[in-house]
Amino acid sequence: MGMMQTLAERIGPKGEIKLPKHVLEALGVKIGEEVILAVKGRVVLIKPAQNLTGKITETIKLDDQKLIEEIVESEEWL
Repeated sequence: MGMMQTLAERIGPKGEIKLPKHVLEALGVKIGEEVILAVKGRVVLIKPAQNLTGKITETIKLDDQKLIEEIVESEEWL
């Protein structure tokens, strides 16, 4: 794990915070992807959210990613 960086950003009118490109790259996320925000006291931690297919794969221990994607897309599992 690298050295922690501290950045100062303003909170926008809708409550949004702009993350610089190098921060997005360090997190391994792209614009439009989901992240998880964990609040502990007055500290916010940000980490990438796993996609639904990845969560199902880990939960049920299946290795057939294509099959899982077909199940998710079919919405029969709902």
